[in-house]
This record gives sequence, structure tokens and C-alpha cells, in this order.
Amino acid sequence: MKRQLTVYGLVLMAATLLCAQSVLPMVPVRSGDTSENPSVPFSELLMEAEAGNSQAQFNVANAYSKGVGVAKDEAEALRWYLQSARQGFAPAQNRIGYLYENGIGVPKDYTEAMRWFRNAVEQKLPVAQYNLGYMYENGEGAPVDYSRTVDLYRQAAAAGFALAQNGLGIAYINGRGVPMNATEAFNLFHLAAEQGLPLAKHNLATTYFEGRGTTRNYPEALKWFTEAANQGVAEAYRGLGIMYEFGHGVDRDILRAERLYREAAERGLVTAQMDLGYLYFAGKGVKQDYLEAAKWFRRAAEQGNPVGENVIGYMYCEGEGVKHDYREGAEWLQKAAQQNNADAQASLGFLYQSGLGVPLNYSEAYKWLKLAADGGQKASKRALNSLKEIMTATQLRDAQARVSAWLAHHKNLELEDRKGRAYDVQSYTSASRPVESSD
Repeated sequence: MKRQLTVYGLVLMAATLLCAQSVLPMVPVRSGDTSENPSVPFSELLMEAEAGNSQAQFNVANAYSKGVGVAKDEAEALRWYLQSARQGFAPAQNRIGYLYENGIGVPKDYTEAMRWFRNAVEQKLPVAQYNLGYMYENGEGAPVDYSRTVDLYRQAAAAGFALAQNGLGIAYINGRGVPMNATEAFNLFHLAAEQGLPLAKHNLATTYFEGRGTTRNYPEALKWFTEAANQGVAEAYRGLGIMYEFGHGVDRDILRAERLYREAAERGLVTAQMDLGYLYFAGKGVKQDYLEAAKWFRRAAEQGNPVGENVIGYMYCEGEGVKHDYREGAEWLQKAAQQNNADAQASLGFLYQSGLGVPLNYSEAYKWLKLAADGGQKASKRALNSLKEIMTATQLRDAQARVSAWLAHHKNLELEDRKGRAYDVQSYTSASRPVESSD
């Protein structure tokens, strides 16, 4: 089921956001050491650390980092982490890698981060396997290497590390580094969700909702979306909102959907901001309110969402929910057009052809209308034919050169998807950065 918000042919689409969680636990020292007992005074723990116990050194570093049993002191924490790491204690090596990856207490240095993560990986520490895999996945410190990412995630996943199971599941969903396999992804999401990982619960709910890798099952989707939402996953609030807006496995309840979208939107989720804006723009289940719609479309636009930029640009041009301002509208449309949004390109072409908010310029109008037409925007094809009839040969040559220059500069930019709102969730989430420890 799809629908479109027809405003100069403008449409809404979904996007995804990523989220991350990290913790910093204390690690017990060797059996028989007094520091294994969490009630041991810091002074006794410090004595073992000074005696060269690498686990105790790591725990002392944690204590300084968190201010537990001693005044918080990041410099001392770093000093003890380094002592422990240099003795080969894998959790400390992972921690140092994390600090360098994020520039915490040390200059950000991906090369150093990878070096320390590798040291811990050599000892088969699952969290380090995940962290190093993440860096290969995102091209931090080395070229993007999905095969290496999958190899590392698979090692950590086999050890039961939930984040790696979730990350490997996403690799199977997207076919990155492995052949696309929705069933394998479903199984991995299930393993991680059963361990309580909120992101995996959302992803598992999404597979049930879409019937991807498993039989479509709305009750199971509702269960896992609810658990993930209760643990703060913004995308899960949106998933629930979609279920209530369209009555998938539940009684249709637009007001409840609005509240769920709002919860996700206020947490910064672009797709939910677009969903909420749509409800108010269309007056679906709520009183039509262009001011409220414009508020949420603008928030999405301010995060760089091309469809949000496109819609808020239109609203400025029309004076709907915002002050009528062609110049402001043209600025937002320009941002969306540069991201290859065909509807924004068409609207921008119309503005240049009319001199509204931008200087009258037939060559520039031709460029944008041509790009939009090539992207399948039907109205721009008709407008382009009419425009060519009033252009001089010189203007036409200039216009064609502008099109070629734009395409050369944006040769790797895919056409921005012009679908209507996404009624399937289509949103799988993974941690957005390495984590500090395995607990």
C-alpha cells in the first residue's frame, strides 16, 4: 500500500538512523586475589595493581574512570589502562582502542585504535572482534572491507556476543560481505534479541512485520517492537506507530500512532518526523495543521533529509505553515536537488524559469528540469519541452553544458528514492560505533 503527498509532485520517504550503547564494567581479577571481591577497598586493589596484576590495574583504571571508591581522574585511568594493556590484558587493550577511536583522553587516532583492537583480537576477545569489524565496515583506519567485517563479526557472534550477532544479521540483510540471506539474518537477530539487545529486538520485530526470513507475524512484531521501544529504541516507536496507523495486527488507532510517532520524532528519528508531519499536513486522524506539519518537516530537513528539504521548500513557496518566502523555499529546494531529489529539481527548475526567489535563468531552469525529467519526474518533461521552445541556441548549449557538469560532479550519487511514505518498516539498526566492553 502506498500513497503520495502531491505538492508539486513532492513525496515523503523513510530513512534510518543508527543508535549505540556502551558500558564500562569492572573485571574480576584472578581467582584467589582479594580484588576479586567487589567489596574490597580501593587501597587493597591499588596494592595489587602496583604489584603488577594486570587485571587489578584494569579495575583500578575503571575505578578512576568512573570515580568509584576514589576521586574521578581520567589521566590516572588512562595511565592504568595503558599499564594493563601493555602487559597484554585484552579488555584493557580493547579499552585503549576505544579511547583512540573516539578521541577520549587521547588524540583521535584510528591507526592506534586498530592496533590495540588487533592485539585484543589476537586473544579472541569478542568485543574487540566486533570493534575491529566495525572499523573495517566504516572505513576507519583502513579501507572499507565488508569481508573482513563479516569474518570478525562471525567470530564474535559464535562466542555469543549480541552486538556482533546483530551486526552480522544486518550484513545478511544487506548482502554486504556475504550473500543476502534473510533467514540467516532472522536467526541472528533472534539470538541477539533473546540476550536482551534492544537493537536486535527492533530488527527481529521488523523481520516479523515484513515476513522477511520468516513467516509474517504481527503479534510477534508487536511483542518485540514493544520491548525495544520500552528500552528506548526510537525506530521501534515508529514501528509501533505504523502498526497502529494502518491496523496491522492491532485495531487502527491514529491518535495512538501520532503519539508513537511523536515519541520517536522527539528522539530525532527522521522517518518519524516525516510521518508526523504527514499526519498533520493531510489531517489524517488529527486536525489538519500546516504549522505543526512544517515544524516536523523542517526538523527532518535540518538533519539533511532530502525529502524533508523538498517538502519544507515547497511549504515556503506556498506559505503553508510558514511565512511565504520564495527565497527561503528555493534554498531548501536547492539542498534537496543537490541530493538528486527529482521533485525538488523540478520545483527548482520552475522557480528559475519564473525568477521566483532566484534570478530568472533559462539555462539553470533547463538544467534542473532536465535532471528531474531524467529521474522520471513527469511534470518536468512537459515543462522542459515548453522551455526549449523559447530558449536561444546559445542558451541551450549553455544549459546542456551545465547538465553535463552537474552529472560529472555527481556521478556517484544515486537517484534519491521518490517513493511515498514507507509503510513497511524497512529500518534495521546496528551500533554506530565500537563499544567499551563486552558486558
